[in-house]
Amino acid sequence: MLEINNQYTFIKRQVQTEVLKAFFADGFEQKIDAIPFAIIPKERISSRCCIYKERAMVRYRIMAMMGVDIPSEDDELKSLGAFAASQKGRSLQGEPVLTTIPTACSACPKERYFVSAACRQCIARPCLTNCPKTCITFDQGQAEIDEECCIRCGKCMGVCPFGAIVHVPVPCESACPVDAVHKNEHGYVELDKEKCISCGKCAANCPFGAIVERSEMMEIALYLKEEVPTVALIAPSIEGQFPGTLSQISKALLEAGFSAVLEVAQGAETTSYHEAEELLQKKEFMTTSCCPAYTALVDKHLPQLSGHLSTALSPMAYTGQQARQKYPQAKNVFIGPCLAKRSEAAHLAEIDAVMTFSELAALFLAKDIDVREMEECEEEQKQSWTDCRQFALSGGVAACVNRRSDQKELRVHSVDGLDKKTVRVLSSWEKRPIAADLVEVMCCEGGCINGPGVVVKPQIARKFRQDRQ
Repeated sequence: MLEINNQYTFIKRQVQTEVLKAFFADGFEQKIDAIPFAIIPKERISSRCCIYKERAMVRYRIMAMMGVDIPSEDDELKSLGAFAASQKGRSLQGEPVLTTIPTACSACPKERYFVSAACRQCIARPCLTNCPKTCITFDQGQAEIDEECCIRCGKCMGVCPFGAIVHVPVPCESACPVDAVHKNEHGYVELDKEKCISCGKCAANCPFGAIVERSEMMEIALYLKEEVPTVALIAPSIEGQFPGTLSQISKALLEAGFSAVLEVAQGAETTSYHEAEELLQKKEFMTTSCCPAYTALVDKHLPQLSGHLSTALSPMAYTGQQARQKYPQAKNVFIGPCLAKRSEAAHLAEIDAVMTFSELAALFLAKDIDVREMEECEEEQKQSWTDCRQFALSGGVAACVNRRSDQKELRVHSVDGLDKKTVRVLSSWEKRPIAADLVEVMCCEGGCINGPGVVVKPQIARKFRQDRQ
């Protein structure tokens, strides 16, 4: 996976912050067209061919931030101010979560393996012996790979004692667990919306930022600017994303303009009770249902597992119901690390919009809010759902369900991250069911703390959470 700390992440955060600053000031539609010039000044050393393309990329990222589906809605003669006016108040629910920026795509050559100069022309030749298609040939003792017959299994790379065989992937295609990413006739990236499960792995792995999320940030900012009562539903994985306690994060959200804050761990408790009860009725294994990328995988690619999928709603859905009962006139905004939650929210009347942690960080920066400076409230009494904050980690969902289950010896299996290999394994369970009672499926390795919308590295977030316990 692409390292989270990189130059693209920095400029993405800068774009989000500058747009929000302009939005909360006066004259947004008149000022927005100047933002690409402010972010990419004349004296900047460009990482692309020229500063003009850099500015164009900033323009497209602003369009995506406003919810524009770039390939279908791009009009180069239309100003950003005009886009802002046309997008105002537009709901994205039910529309594709991801979009592409064709001109940002580097048209990467297809995935391949090749033999580098590190080849020592050894006599053992394990690369040749272990190649299932006999694609290895030798020219004066130097190994070569015939790309026409190579099936890209990687066995040659794994057995080379000198590490002389190099794998050159196409990051977005390699990251997609369902082969929804492909190149068009011009060599630029496209997404198959019928296959896409909105996991966001392609967006998180593209080093050129050619795949981006269609944000609802501007709609949420409009709620806050117009002082519409808005409830923040914070995912359990928020702990460790910002340098402060949960109570400080809640205070920061109130300072940013939200009228109330609810922890989604409350809804997670309801999910765990439902799944524990449902397990009693299952004759075979049951899989968890809280990960929307996984449920989309079942719907689109593995319908044979639909009978094994828990019917429990996700923690977001149950918390949305609680919020609607408590604040019936308010807008409900889920804040988490997940892009697929936008697809799920499209089917929930209780959720009005979704924001990522990355977008929340930009909101705090735009409003000059430092979480660490927020007053920390007195230690709250431990709630029955406190343990459900562990839904953010791989193994946490199963552990919570297990604690609420009447079955003393619950057999648990964890699918820690979805990729092409794990999808094939899941597919095999139709003929060879796994020997487990409960299967916890997390799309992101390590759990939600490694989602595409996080702010910090998962290992840092995990350590922070452990230190707070």
